[in-house]
Amino acid sequence: MAVLTDKQMDKHIKERNFAKVYLIYGEEQMYVKKYTDKLVTAVAGKTPSEFNFHSFGDSINFDELAASVQIVPFMSEFNCVLVSDAAFDEFNANDNARFADIYKAVPDGCVFIVSLPSVKPVKNKTVLPALKKYADKNGIVCEFNTLTQNELVKFIAKWANANGKFISQVNATQLISLCGRDLNMLKNEIDKISAYAKGEEISDEDIEKLATVTLESKVFALSDAVLNGNAQKAFNTLDTLFYQQEKTADMLFILSQAFIDAYRIRVADESGVQKTEVASKFNYKNRAFVLDNARRATKRVSTQALRKSLSLLLQAETEFKSVSVNDRVFFEKLIAQLLLTAERGRV
Repeated sequence: MAVLTDKQMDKHIKERNFAKVYLIYGEEQMYVKKYTDKLVTAVAGKTPSEFNFHSFGDSINFDELAASVQIVPFMSEFNCVLVSDAAFDEFNANDNARFADIYKAVPDGCVFIVSLPSVKPVKNKTVLPALKKYADKNGIVCEFNTLTQNELVKFIAKWANANGKFISQVNATQLISLCGRDLNMLKNEIDKISAYAKGEEISDEDIEKLATVTLESKVFALSDAVLNGNAQKAFNTLDTLFYQQEKTADMLFILSQAFIDAYRIRVADESGVQKTEVASKFNYKNRAFVLDNARRATKRVSTQALRKSLSLLLQAETEFKSVSVNDRVFFEKLIAQLLLTAERGRV
């Protein structure tokens, strides 16, 4: 039938012209949960009857699921079946086929909803594309992808206002850079900061003091310090990361990604390729802002130095995976090498 946006989904639910099959998923998990709850409430009511509402979680009994789908509504217009956060990665080929047989056999009077508010299949490359293809033709697909920076800022301002506070666009952007782009995380942070902030406006001091900084933001701050030749800040940040017992493998991956972003946008700029093309080619979607950040961070570092840095990171990753190392000494050595490379490549 269709792929719907949030506004289209609101209208669709209000019109109550329900489809047989729904797939609700995407990066914005708050939206996934919100519209799953709205749809279930519209179909089954605020207090669903056990006769007409059947919910399944990560572990699915296919016989029970198939039987639930075929139940005739009792004193209700619809029979609602919800499959939430199914463990699709644990499905084998027979499970994939059985699940497909069930959603393809949904009868009139049944509304079958598959929702992924917390998980996304990684290993199973079959079940979700097949369901999406079927629901696109025979039902409704709602995919909530990452919001743009401006959309996130508007949400933050709205939540701050609901808490009786004001937050500027600059400070909202700062909060995003520290806490990441997850809506649930940002809302929790705004609620927390609003409760403790003394003034009517949420200040940058409030954010610095109270915000929970993501690992990605900490490691990006580490890479910025390295690229700007600020050894003291780089090693202080590294000290904090180890004090907080962050995983070395995760830190190494994020640091490598920061330098990959920098190299991509540098080569693109030198070749006359637009940022939008780079973002599309490498599937940055609404994360294209990281390319701007990388461009600013590396403006005083030569392309040759960026290449050398990537080589050092690749060597470090190989060493980390192949031999036993002292994580702290290993990372301090890597940061020292990257600092020296950036300094020698200063332009």
